Amino acid sequence: MVIGVNCGHTASGPGYGAVGIIKESEHTRMVGQALMSLLRSAGVTVVDCTIDQANTQQEYLAAAVALANRQDLDWFLSIHFNASSAHTGKGVEVYTYEGRQFQDALDVCSEISSLGFVNRGVKEGTGLYVIRKTKAKSMLIECCFCDNQEDMDAYEAAGGAEGIARAIYRGIYTEAVLPSVDVQENHSITRDEFHDFVGNIARRDWQDNHIMIPSVVIAQAAIESNIGTSELAVNANALFGIKLNGWTGRSYVKDATEQNPDGNYRVDKNELWRAYDSWEQSILDHNDYIATRSTDGGKTLRYQPVIGCENYVLACLYLEECGYATSQSYAETLVSYIERYGLTRYDEFEADQEAPEGYLWIVQVGAYRSLLNAKKLQSRLEKMGVISLINKYRIEE
Repeated sequence: MVIGVNCGHTASGPGYGAVGIIKESEHTRMVGQALMSLLRSAGVTVVDCTIDQANTQQEYLAAAVALANRQDLDWFLSIHFNASSAHTGKGVEVYTYEGRQFQDALDVCSEISSLGFVNRGVKEGTGLYVIRKTKAKSMLIECCFCDNQEDMDAYEAAGGAEGIARAIYRGIYTEAVLPSVDVQENHSITRDEFHDFVGNIARRDWQDNHIMIPSVVIAQAAIESNIGTSELAVNANALFGIKLNGWTGRSYVKDATEQNPDGNYRVDKNELWRAYDSWEQSILDHNDYIATRSTDGGKTLRYQPVIGCENYVLACLYLEECGYATSQSYAETLVSYIERYGLTRYDEFEADQEAPEGYLWIVQVGAYRSLLNAKKLQSRLEKMGVISLINKYRIEE
């Protein structure tokens, strides 16, 4: 997927945008740059079609179109802010060629309007130069009215340019981002199959890294993803609701429902969440997040009591106490789920077995007295595509 983004108008001089309560040209660049950053993190190829200087308005338009047409774009997006002579216009609208009702154009309107703007719909844009002249499918987005106080209040409340960029990203996510994600896993599975899927990965990681006890990982994944059917699980391959917090990979935009200390709930609009290429990647990143999350530059680990805890009840309590979730009954919910479905069976491992006197367990180039250590090497080799057998060999005395 290749998307061209035009931050509307020049930065100064001919072609400069409207000036209202905010300056259009300044904020189209703020929105456009934030949008391009989100798209690039998602693996989308982005072409910046912004023109900062031109001698005339016509020269600016021609230069933006020429830049777009030199690329093989799937979409050309031009970011703008509206204005009206009486300063009474308000809302979001999108222009397409012949007013075509592309689903992603409709979704962009819907997502921006959900932030508190009037939805003016997808309109006929053939008369607009950048719509008429670009070869790619084109969309000109009038985010809101920069000279209307009501719109500007909604703009600020939505997080300004960042909030608008997230809404546009979410609007085009299904068409622009999801097609590039190649999922090889079977996600049409029963609850028991889901438990086994997560459990097998969690068990391997517990044996290799000893971070999160498997039963707790399974319960978290099952509850947070509704057995792999939640919006995050389906669209972002995320079985856990982990926000970015330093993540530089693909992100997904959705509202967050949080519980306040007084017990009431709030909805935080258009939050950014980690998105993955597979459920397995989500599980392993969740454990890595627990093992490495720090808010003081690495001096202390936020989830230190959880790491390596072998008691599922204590691990659940520590997660809640360390602020993993805002739910005030998070630990109770996890413990209840683990006990209801007997998930502690995933915490049971065979006892280690030392090789008899005079023997070693041999795996490829490794030689161990401990059978479990030999199995860890076997597991690491399998991840590299090397299938190995464990054999017992007598060593010379």
